[in-house]
Amino acid sequence: MAYAEKRRNLWRARWRGPDGTLQSKPDFQTRKAAENYGRDQEAAIRGNTYVDPRAARITLAEWVNQWYPALDLELTTLSNYRYLIEVHILPVFGDRALSSLTAEEIAIWERKLVTAGYSRRTAHDARSTLTTVLGDAIPRHIQANPAQRRRGKGRKGQRRIERNESAEKAWATPLQALLIAERCAALSGCDTDFIMIITVAYTGMRWSEIIGLTPECVKGSEIDIAWKLYELNGRFYRGRPKDGSIRTADAPPFLSELLSGYLASGAPRTCTCRNVEKPWCPGDGYVFLGPGGGHFRRSNYSERFLRPAADGWHPARGQRPAMPVMVDAGNLFPGKPVPPWPAAVPSETFSPPSGRGVIRLVSDGETGRCPVCGRAFPRRLDGALIAHQARAGRCGGSGRLPAEDVALASWLPVLTGLTPHGLRHGHQTWMDEARIADVLKSDRMGHEVPGMHGVYGHVSSAMREELKTALQERWEVSLRERERLAPRSAVGVLDALLAPHQPDPEQDPLPIRSQNRTF
Repeated sequence: MAYAEKRRNLWRARWRGPDGTLQSKPDFQTRKAAENYGRDQEAAIRGNTYVDPRAARITLAEWVNQWYPALDLELTTLSNYRYLIEVHILPVFGDRALSSLTAEEIAIWERKLVTAGYSRRTAHDARSTLTTVLGDAIPRHIQANPAQRRRGKGRKGQRRIERNESAEKAWATPLQALLIAERCAALSGCDTDFIMIITVAYTGMRWSEIIGLTPECVKGSEIDIAWKLYELNGRFYRGRPKDGSIRTADAPPFLSELLSGYLASGAPRTCTCRNVEKPWCPGDGYVFLGPGGGHFRRSNYSERFLRPAADGWHPARGQRPAMPVMVDAGNLFPGKPVPPWPAAVPSETFSPPSGRGVIRLVSDGETGRCPVCGRAFPRRLDGALIAHQARAGRCGGSGRLPAEDVALASWLPVLTGLTPHGLRHGHQTWMDEARIADVLKSDRMGHEVPGMHGVYGHVSSAMREELKTALQERWEVSLRERERLAPRSAVGVLDALLAPHQPDPEQDPLPIRSQNRTF
């Protein structure tokens, strides 16, 4: 039983700890206060909320070194935790005792990360990680979590703005998905990109799931989503889908034919990975691979293909500013992409990039575009190009007149800000518009249906057929809308698909209209 001892002019509380050892806390002004404190500690022991005063003196760095090795999480999650802990958390709080941390200083630290130039998302993630770290120290080392955000605190306006911004996630209509897939393929010069983006749009697969799709998982009208492929530090590892969401997605007829023809094309299906240690990819067969047999990388693919296709602009990179996507309009729609030029500035005279050896799109009185290598070279007095070298020796364009100027055009945005995950949002919206059963929507997206409805609800074959019919109708409508823009395509697989969809003047108005038709 707890009791008090007098120590000079003060009192000390005494009680038995969980292991039977005698514990104490000094410096109480009265005997009653010391006894009450000791009884509180005994109550905490009975309620399993007791914190050993000696355990609370452990530093955050010491606790992290115990906590982190015991985690059993995804490699990417562990990598994110490690970055946030080593870069943002330990440099500030590493040598502090857990019991000394306060909610006020942690809130100030989070705001200072933003003022230091980090994004709000980074600051939020850093505090969330600290909350997780300290949460696992309860009740052994601390009684409460000082990093936990208190409900009802903070700027209400900022929270409402964040909710509105998250609600404005860009999602694509069927026509927008088709146009963006076509542009990605035009930029890469491969039909693979078109088929991959369309597959994502019409199945709702995650990025890691589409690049991890194996040929044996494509079974006619069914696609087994059984694997994911995650990128970490330049390497890839294969695992099960997020939250164990293994599922089968029904493919509408057009997508089944598209994938069957693509798999039968004879293109290499084995990646170039050569890792020997698990879980890294050792070199397996996949449906979608880059031209060199490597895996598509999320950030690289977004910068080179998806952002230019959706936004109509090449994103800024380092010292290079954002530049509009330029195409040779003399080719089939949507045009053949050409090297970009800096954007024109209003009220300033625009001068095309120039210089010896620079790829040239137009000619002038002193410099011409070589009809063979396409680069810019000075003209002779008779207007012909000076002699110049190519890789194999003297260029065949030497001494010839410059080539005609390229018929330049630039792409307008299709859907600014679209991401691969935005295609997933769009797929969910299409199913909502078609009034597909909730149990099938959750199954297709890899989610769980909460409550008793998830226990007693089941996906029927009739539901699946209804969904495939709805997706097939949207695809056919988007093809007809696309054909109205131009009857042909520079993308071979789409050009073949457009052939049977020539416009019919007596056709009824389309039942589904696209949004934001800026092209």
